[in-house]
Formats: sequence, C-alpha cells, structure tokens
Amino acid sequence: MDKTIRYLQKTIGERAILKQELDTLIHINDGVEINWFEYDEIEQAYYLTPEILAYEAKPKDDFEALGLGNLEERIVDVLEEGKNIKWSKVALGAWLFLLFIVVYTIIETVTK
Repeated sequence: MDKTIRYLQKTIGERAILKQELDTLIHINDGVEINWFEYDEIEQAYYLTPEILAYEAKPKDDFEALGLGNLEERIVDVLEEGKNIKWSKVALGAWLFLLFIVVYTIIETVTK
C-alpha cells in the first residue's frame, strides 16, 4: 500500500484527473482505491484526498543482529527474571488445570 500511495503522490500530486484516467489507474494498479479520491463537481475531475497527499510511510526499523555475547546476556537476563516468579501460583494453576482436564474427561466419558 505504501508503494501505491507514494506512486500516486508522485504521478498525480495535486493535479486533477478525469474519470477515464481514474478508471485506468484502478485497473492497472490493484492497490488503488476509489475512496482515495475526491470528486469536484465544478471541474468534473478527481483529486487525491488531503489524507493521501499528506500520507508518509512509516520508516522500517533496522534491526541489528545480536552478537553471541549480547545474545548470551539477553538469555541470562530472561532466566534471572524467571527466578522472581511466585512458584506457588504456578503450582496452583497447574493443579487447577489438571483438575479441569480430569473433570472434563469424566464428563465426556459419562455423556457418551
């Protein structure tokens, strides 16, 4: 979509286009949408909407590959955070889940 909008901004900009040109644009470029244009009844022509004219694509973030040392530090940090988990809550959750599975299995077996 970003490429399509940039293409329209460069080729059309603020100039008017006729219905035939708009139809050609829509058929040639799959991404072009009719709601990106405003119709001026006086001039009987189409213009790009102000939102499309002002649209700027978000820059893609450049992700840098982690070196082995940095990766190891990140893994160790995550493991250290895991030590802060309240294991009583995890154990209670596991028992409740096990109880649910047992009850569900019994109910399924009885109802068949």
